[in-house]
Amino acid sequence: MIMSLFLVMPGSALAVDKEAVKAEPMPVEKTSCYYRFEGFALTSLDQQRHYQIVISIPKAPIPEQGYPVLYMLDGNAALAALNEQDFSRLKGGDWPVIVTLGYQHNAQPARAYDYTPTAKSAQYGGAEAFWQFVEQEVKPRVAKRIQLDAGRQSLWGHSFGGLFVLHTLFNHPESFQSYIAVDPSLWWQQGQILNDEASYKQRKQRPNGHVLIQRSASHREGSTLPEDATRRLAKRLSQLPELTVQYYDYFQHHHGSVRAASIPSALRMAQGIEQQ
Repeated sequence: MIMSLFLVMPGSALAVDKEAVKAEPMPVEKTSCYYRFEGFALTSLDQQRHYQIVISIPKAPIPEQGYPVLYMLDGNAALAALNEQDFSRLKGGDWPVIVTLGYQHNAQPARAYDYTPTAKSAQYGGAEAFWQFVEQEVKPRVAKRIQLDAGRQSLWGHSFGGLFVLHTLFNHPESFQSYIAVDPSLWWQQGQILNDEASYKQRKQRPNGHVLIQRSASHREGSTLPEDATRRLAKRLSQLPELTVQYYDYFQHHHGSVRAASIPSALRMAQGIEQQ
């Protein structure tokens, strides 16, 4: 049983060479009664990471202000987990465009680099460059293909992806209006992301936003953080007047299975519908 612990209502990156980053059309082998799919491929500036971006476009009519949009990290797994049952439940709100950010190959080392903040090892620490890549390369290309509502953008991520979601919230809170972090890897670098949380609270200007944090029954072996560190983080964020924060324990799920279990809630948040 999913237990809602609380629902609180609100009270220098790597430069991008525009000529070096080119999108190539990419076939998408997925069908749906509710969505059509199209994709394109991109390569990082250092030629080390090769992305496959899939845009899931609703067959529902375009809202007057444009579709809301949900960006999903670990796009290969996220796209595979999206299913007709989840789509059929998208009623009572505008259907979101879903953009999955995946990799053509070598997903594990690529995501470890892209989703983690600054680190001593060259295998990690690319979060700022990846954030800029999403803002300057991915978002504009998606916006050219489909009419979007720039005021309703959501970001979803699991594990290291959840860590990147929090990194973006704390360092670039204007990038999205809703943030969904699923079992975020708070343990990374002995809780380094909590320093970003402290810096975020010192910002004079913090836009209004929605945050959904979900946690499984798993706990990182060897972590120096308290077992309930994720819940404590959500509780602290809920005390900030600009944020609407929801937190759920998914204790019937482990770290791997909670990813797919979190998707229906992410879709509802992208629609602007309150969680139940």
